Amino acid sequence: MQQNKGVKQIGVLKEVASNIEKLTDSLADVVGRFKLRSYFAQFDGLKSKGFSLSSLLACMVIMPFEGVASVYALMKHGITSSDLQSKKDAFYTAKNNENIDWRYLLMLVAKRFNHLFVKDIDTTKQRITALIFDDSLLEKTGHCIEKISVTFDHVSNRFILGFKLLVCGWWDGQSFIPVDFSIHREKGKKQEELGNQYLKATKAAKATREKVSNQKEVLAHKQDKLSSAEQAYADKANKTSLKRLDHARDMLKKAADKLQPYEKQLALDSKAQLEARRALKRFYTSGRLFGLTAKERKEQFKKQVSVHSNGFKRRKEADWSKTDSMFAMLLRAVKNGFVPRYVLTDSWFFSEALVSNIKAIKKGAIDLVSMVKINNQVFTLRKDGKEMGVKALLKTNERNQVRCKKLKSQYIKIACEYKGTALNLFFVKMGRSSNWHLLATTDLSLNFISLMEVYQIRWSIEVFFKECKQYLNLGQCKSSNFDAQIADTTISLIQHIMLSYCKRINYQTSLGELFKDVCEERMEHNLLSKLLELFWELVEIFSASAGFDFITIQQDMMQNQEMLTHLAKLIPDKVVNNAA
Repeated sequence: MQQNKGVKQIGVLKEVASNIEKLTDSLADVVGRFKLRSYFAQFDGLKSKGFSLSSLLACMVIMPFEGVASVYALMKHGITSSDLQSKKDAFYTAKNNENIDWRYLLMLVAKRFNHLFVKDIDTTKQRITALIFDDSLLEKTGHCIEKISVTFDHVSNRFILGFKLLVCGWWDGQSFIPVDFSIHREKGKKQEELGNQYLKATKAAKATREKVSNQKEVLAHKQDKLSSAEQAYADKANKTSLKRLDHARDMLKKAADKLQPYEKQLALDSKAQLEARRALKRFYTSGRLFGLTAKERKEQFKKQVSVHSNGFKRRKEADWSKTDSMFAMLLRAVKNGFVPRYVLTDSWFFSEALVSNIKAIKKGAIDLVSMVKINNQVFTLRKDGKEMGVKALLKTNERNQVRCKKLKSQYIKIACEYKGTALNLFFVKMGRSSNWHLLATTDLSLNFISLMEVYQIRWSIEVFFKECKQYLNLGQCKSSNFDAQIADTTISLIQHIMLSYCKRINYQTSLGELFKDVCEERMEHNLLSKLLELFWELVEIFSASAGFDFITIQQDMMQNQEMLTHLAKLIPDKVVNNAA
């Protein structure tokens, strides 16, 4: 029985030893190539429970490849004694640290990925580079999570408790990697409507207040003129001084008459501002703010952080509009060397601000390719300067549609301007569908087929969201601390960059299969490490029984080339070397 069992185990070991050579790079090699330890070491000044953050972060990054999905599972049976021995509280404390600049860390890893493949880029071939923006729902199960809100899911058309994750991704012509992200909560239509009303009333009151202030300055100036004229008339009464005095009185009266309606308007605007503020305050008190009741908001976790910390910036960013956050990420990406040929977005992001801001970067070297909603936008035809709505443009030009045999579609190309920026509109109808879609681009040289080839790159970010949620536990953080949500998301994105690197050097391997291969290799590595430890323990026991020096025997074995050759047949060299 024991002999048969042993033979089976040897057969398994042979299979493991042969399969482990299939991957071109091990996880340890990838970590080394990305210099993650040196990046993490920058945060070692912020220790967690006495442990260096570099060690803790390294363990969290390799966690999914160890076959575990959480810190609890990691501490229970995921990490071996050679990796790190610490209590799980150290990991949680590290994730909850508001002083760690997770955005900076992600950008470092993304830049490293770019650097590793710079030499492989063929500069003689024109490649399409793009920054892609999209958001995805991170569903949660507890209203006590800090900054949580009820968000609308456009896929299921339901309101779901969670966050909206906005990602800025880089496409270098072959691979997609995330370079930046922000997590947002949604206000809801009622809250947004009341907020916009208050903002509008505040702006109106401010504008009227400035008019009143300016007119009062004019009135004071006219009063000085009148005083001067009165003094001149008192010193020397004649027709000239009298005429000057009458003119000063008339100008003062006109200034006073002009001030009066401004003051009345200011009273009305101030009242409207006050009413809007009270309505918003009532909603904050009794309404469903961020989709939550007052009781639920009261039970929500709140953490006091320094206004100078990175955690404070992230919390403030959670209440930004996604378009404002998108512009900020775009500028950061360009500043860090990710200068794209195109910016790709879906219809939700298309706006006047998006078009004008992109064309203002790098002297107009970056162009926009975006889906556009067919609703109430107004465009100006470049041909005759006539303004027309989107639906009117489609109805007027529907007879001019062209068939594209290559893509089995029909399209209509219209040259126009949007708020002063020249762009081309493409109405597209695919296959036998009767529905029209609208694409817009500021690159006037793109034809229809080239436009579709560029826009299909945007699909890579959808694949990215699916892979991260399926394999890398994106959005699975259970912590109530917002800092932990940021940390967990950053770690998932770093893991995706590492897998994208492996995929790049194993070109025909899908990311899902690659993830399984890496996990399998890590488990094989742990198994072989334990067996090798057992082997050395047996050698030590036999040496002690025979009265030999174990250290001398070990050194002789490792220096004996013939002995190492026999060991290599059972165990890969890199495992032998690591254990030695």
